[in-house]
Amino acid sequence: MRKNVRNLLVQTLAAATVAAGAYGVVSVSGDTASAASPTDYSVRGIDTSHHNAHPIQWSAVKASGESFVFHKATQGTGYRDPKFAGDFAGSLSAGLMAAPYHFYDSGSGTAQAAHFVRTARAAGYDGKKPGQLPPVVDLEKIRGKCPAGVTGNQVDAFLTSVRQAFGVSPIVYTSKDFTDTCLRGNVTALANSPLWQPRYNRSQQPAPIGGRYWSIWQYTEKGSVPGVRGNVDRNVYKGTLTQLRYLAHLAPASGTPTPPTTPGGGATPAPARTWPVVKQGSSGVDVRTAQHLLNAAGHGLDADGAFGPKTTTAVKAFQQNNGLKADGIIGSNTWNKLVRTVGQGSSGPAVKAAQVQLIAAGHGLDADGAFGPKTTAAAKAFQQKNGLKADGVIDLSTWNTLVSRTTDSSPTTPAPGNGKLTQRQALAQLASAGIKAPVGRTSLAGVRARTIQGVIALKKASGGCTIVITGGTESGHGKGTYSHANGYKLDLRTRDEGRCVTSWIKTTQRKGAPRGKDARWYGTLNGISAEYVYEVPRSSGVHWDITFK
Repeated sequence: MRKNVRNLLVQTLAAATVAAGAYGVVSVSGDTASAASPTDYSVRGIDTSHHNAHPIQWSAVKASGESFVFHKATQGTGYRDPKFAGDFAGSLSAGLMAAPYHFYDSGSGTAQAAHFVRTARAAGYDGKKPGQLPPVVDLEKIRGKCPAGVTGNQVDAFLTSVRQAFGVSPIVYTSKDFTDTCLRGNVTALANSPLWQPRYNRSQQPAPIGGRYWSIWQYTEKGSVPGVRGNVDRNVYKGTLTQLRYLAHLAPASGTPTPPTTPGGGATPAPARTWPVVKQGSSGVDVRTAQHLLNAAGHGLDADGAFGPKTTTAVKAFQQNNGLKADGIIGSNTWNKLVRTVGQGSSGPAVKAAQVQLIAAGHGLDADGAFGPKTTAAAKAFQQKNGLKADGVIDLSTWNTLVSRTTDSSPTTPAPGNGKLTQRQALAQLASAGIKAPVGRTSLAGVRARTIQGVIALKKASGGCTIVITGGTESGHGKGTYSHANGYKLDLRTRDEGRCVTSWIKTTQRKGAPRGKDARWYGTLNGISAEYVYEVPRSSGVHWDITFK
């Protein structure tokens, strides 16, 4: 696709690829080729850019049966597609699932990612709103030559920055020719991203990359679709419409049947969500969950929520025993092997793992390892809320939704955005997310539920940075509507472990005008607006003053 318009489709398929193994459409690692012709797939989409004739009649595109569209947003470190913002808004308004893509060009991966993230956010994209698919990067040759300076490490830097900014793994649009010649066969950076691949011979599928097959197939650049004058790139998605809608934060289409349970009473199909990646240095609920699951597989770990050398050793041994790459990192493939179906009457470490996740999601349970009526009721409530079959059985679909939900802990969800929490409630929610309790004279009594949701989302978006709260609702702070006293603000430590948070804010969030002499950044965390001010007060230590709205 010469016009960089296919990346949106790549994003969609990428997320579905990660979770679609149990649906039988594509394995978790994308290692099955499936059918040979694009006509064998019913979920269709297009990608567009300023190269297409405008205006585009998005309602006609939708009415013709297309489901998704990827829009070119940026290229390199400075170019913005002039049609992106209008096309993105128009396609979403027409009911299409949509996402932006970046055409990789000269410049460092980090600089290109920053340009892409700024542009996408300015158009209202945050990767979480209904209808929004994961972001895409387009890796292809430019006039027959590799982009200047492109390497596996630079591509990895781009993907990491975008993943941190939006909280979802980007889709990668590329070909085997590009990876063989431009990346010299080093496709390690693409391991956690679904593949969107071009192949314009309809009788032959795209060649696998690193042993992995496509999730989205761009099968022509000379397609015809009502609503678009002239040629347009056309794509098919290997998953189901339900999977794609789930990936775009939408409920199943009216009348869509629930995917069947796999033979033998095994796990039901996983929804199209991306599993989190946890590794040495990570901490929190997901790590504690993984440790319990490793214990269920015979490893004797303390489920303390800290991913240290012992956990790394156990993960490597588990991976080796299950035919996986023994790198000690728990990603999609390892999660799918780790989790096991549990239900009423089950007991042991796997049940504890499920209970830890249900507690983090706001359900009042004891992680005692016994799957009784209370755990069943909590599981059913969680499933019903998340559009899953509410049978109380923690199968692959439910595991995937539990572990990959956008906040690592959401006991605040039932409370309204401006609801206030007690000190005990706030501390319990923070502890379940692996966030250190306030120290010294800090209080959280009366903090807004939305503020606690925001700091938990910050921990997950930053990749598990250690977070220490040093200021809450206690007296001594400035007054005003969006004040500490009213529960909108938290202060976070910057020294030592706080450097991780500082680095994430300064490299991924949008810098704004300073507040007085203090530097300021802005961003969105799971739909919650955040203002980060790097406060350098005269009488106390430097810290981050963060307002969550």
